[in-house]
Amino acid sequence: MLGILLVGSLTGCTGNFEEYNTDPYAPQEPDPTMLLPTMIDAMMYVQQNDSQMVDQMVGTLGGYFTLSNRWGGQNFDTFNPSADWNQGPYNTMFLDIYGNLFEIEELSQGSGHWMAIANLIRAAVMIRVADIYGPIPYSQVMKGLMYVPYDTNEEVYKNIIAHLQNSASTLYSYAQTYPSSKPMGSSDPIYAGDYALWARLANSLTLRVAIRTNDKESALQAIAHEAGMIETNAQNAMMSPGIQGNPYQLASVSWGDLRVNASIVDYMSGYKDPRMAAYFTKSTFPGYTDQYVGMRSGEADFDKTSVAAYSMPNLTSGTLLPVFVAAETQFLLAEAALKGWIDGGEAKAREYYEAGIRLSMEQYGITDSDAVSKYLADKTLTPAGHSNDPRGSKYTYDRKTTVKIAWEGETSTEKHLEQIITQKWIANYPMGLEAWAEYRRTGYPELAPVIDNLSGGVVDSNRGMRRLAFPLSEKDQNTTNYQNAVTMIGGTDTPAVDLFWTKKN
Repeated sequence: MLGILLVGSLTGCTGNFEEYNTDPYAPQEPDPTMLLPTMIDAMMYVQQNDSQMVDQMVGTLGGYFTLSNRWGGQNFDTFNPSADWNQGPYNTMFLDIYGNLFEIEELSQGSGHWMAIANLIRAAVMIRVADIYGPIPYSQVMKGLMYVPYDTNEEVYKNIIAHLQNSASTLYSYAQTYPSSKPMGSSDPIYAGDYALWARLANSLTLRVAIRTNDKESALQAIAHEAGMIETNAQNAMMSPGIQGNPYQLASVSWGDLRVNASIVDYMSGYKDPRMAAYFTKSTFPGYTDQYVGMRSGEADFDKTSVAAYSMPNLTSGTLLPVFVAAETQFLLAEAALKGWIDGGEAKAREYYEAGIRLSMEQYGITDSDAVSKYLADKTLTPAGHSNDPRGSKYTYDRKTTVKIAWEGETSTEKHLEQIITQKWIANYPMGLEAWAEYRRTGYPELAPVIDNLSGGVVDSNRGMRRLAFPLSEKDQNTTNYQNAVTMIGGTDTPAVDLFWTKKN
C-alpha cells in the first residue's frame, strides 16, 4: 500500500491538475498553491468521509463524542474495528501528504519557504499518525521506495520536532523579510498565507510534542523561539470548512451518526461551565428538553432512532474547526512550569492554568469577567457522574474524581496536573485525537468505560484502546518492516500495547 502511494504524485483535489492548468502553448510546473490544500486538510479533516473515518470515529476515544450508528457492529468505541477501518487513518493521511510533498520537494529543490510550509504540514499530520499507531515510516519515506522501514516512535517525534523548528525559523524569516507577502493566499484555509502565524503554530506544536514525550530541551527551544507561539485567540489555527461545510454538523444533524459523549457533558454540568451552550444542543428527550444529556460510549447494539434525542454538537455548516488554540499553549506552559522546566514553580503554573481558562472562555464568547472569575475561584464544584439517563439505569456511571476548578482547591502536584489536563480537555473540544492522546498519557480526565467491550479480552475496559494495530496492508505487503515495527513496541501488535509515552497503569 505505502509503496503505491509514494510513487504517485498529485492527490485529492489536485488529481486533475494538468487538465485545467496546462498552458496549451508551453508546459507549466505544478503550482504549490494547488498542492497544499489537500495536505492542510489532513491536519483536521473537513472532507466529510475522511473526517468521519479519522477525527470522528477514532476521536470518540477521547471522550467528546459517541457514535450513534452501529455500522454492522465493528466499531472503535466497542474496541473491535474492522481491518479496513483500523487502517483508514494511516492510509488516508499518508495518501494526502506524500504525493504532494514530493511534488513540492521537486519544485522547491528541497529548500525555501515552500519546502518549509510543506514540511510543517507533514509534521503536523504525522504527529496524528504516530499518536495513533506508534512507530511509523518517517525519516526514510521517499518517492519511489516501495517497502519503507519504520522509525521508532521516539525517533518519529524527534524528526517531527526538527522539521517543525526548521520550518518555524524559515517561515518567520520570510515573514520578517517580506511582511506583506502571503504566498499561499486563499489556498490556505487556516491563516490565508500568513507565514508568521504558521511559524507560531510550528512552535506550539513543538511544545505539544515535547510535553507528550517528556522532552525538556525541545520544549524550552519552542518557548524561546523568536517567532513566538499561539498566544491569543486571534492567532488560533482554525480551519475554514469552505463550501463543504462543517463535517461534525453534517454527521450529527444530517446523518444522525454522532452525539455528544456523556463524559464531556457530565464534567461541564458538574462545573456549571458557561461554555456548554456554545458546545452542545439541549436534549430532545421528553422531560429532558431543558438539559444537556450526553450519550455513553461503546454500546454494541441499539436502534439509531432511540438515541437521536441525546445532545448534539452545537454547530452550523460554517463553524470553523480548531487545529490549535491559544488556550492549549497556556495549559502546556502550565504543565512545563509544574514539571519545573521553567521558572516560577506552582505559582507560575497557576498563572498559565488560569490564563488558559480565560482564553477558552473568550474564544467561546463568555465575556462576563465576573462569571469567569467566579468559575476560576470555585473550590466546591466537581465533575458529575452520569445518572438519570433517559434510557434507564443501565447507563449510570458513578464518577470517582473530585477534582476542583480553583487552583487552591487542590494541594498535590498530581491533582494540579489533573486540573490542567481536565481544563485543557474542555478547551480543546472537539479535537478528539488530541484528547485521546492526552488521556493515554496522563489518565485524565476520568472517562466512563464503554458499555460493551467486544475486544475479546484484549483491551481493558477501564484503560481503553492504547493505540491502533498496524494496518493489515502493511503486514501483508511490507512484511519485513512491519515485523521490525512490531518488535519496536515489544513484539505484540494489539490495541492494548502502550506506547513509550503513555501511562502504564
